Amino acid sequence: MRILVLSDIHGRLNNLKAKKGKIDLVLITGDLTNLGKRKQAEEVLELLKGLKVLAIPGNFDTEEVLGVLEEKSISLHGKKMEFQGIELAGFGGGLIGHVGEVMSSEQEIKKGLKGIVNEKTILLTHLPPKNTNIDLAKGTVHAGSQAVREIIEEKQPRLHLCGHIHEAFGEEKIGKTLSINIGPVKEGIALLLDIGDETKWERLRL
Repeated sequence: MRILVLSDIHGRLNNLKAKKGKIDLVLITGDLTNLGKRKQAEEVLELLKGLKVLAIPGNFDTEEVLGVLEEKSISLHGKKMEFQGIELAGFGGGLIGHVGEVMSSEQEIKKGLKGIVNEKTILLTHLPPKNTNIDLAKGTVHAGSQAVREIIEEKQPRLHLCGHIHEAFGEEKIGKTLSINIGPVKEGIALLLDIGDETKWERLRL
């Protein structure tokens, strides 16, 4: 299965026009918009028309954007789903006290994920795990989520996908789990997953 993973689009529609070959599923790890409303979210999703999409909101998505994802039955926020035998779970938004509209406390994130993640799960969060090389804002401040890190440590999901900190895109192993900060579509970066007997991945320039 080929999965295109997008994060931190921030309404940059031109970068979504390049799609790489056959795609079975598109996963979006948040920030479709830049504090945009329904129209902006729908414009993003229109460019992915014809593809199966599942998404979580980012901190720069509004409650109205989350509502669009829910109405279209493509939201993974606080949910688990199965697609062609692949288990998926997600929790979007940012941390209370920071910039944004869809926000949760560490306790709410932990509670929201605890019952929906296991070792077979591909986990999507907007926030990266705390105290890693993929949550370093401006190279100095660890701006990730402790709850996300704890869930990964405890549940050891098959794979973890996140975004949020644009400049910290990369990857880090937490136990057996590979955690990947996708990088921002806004800056022409995406990820392509090939899920089979093994999980292979490559970064894309859009």
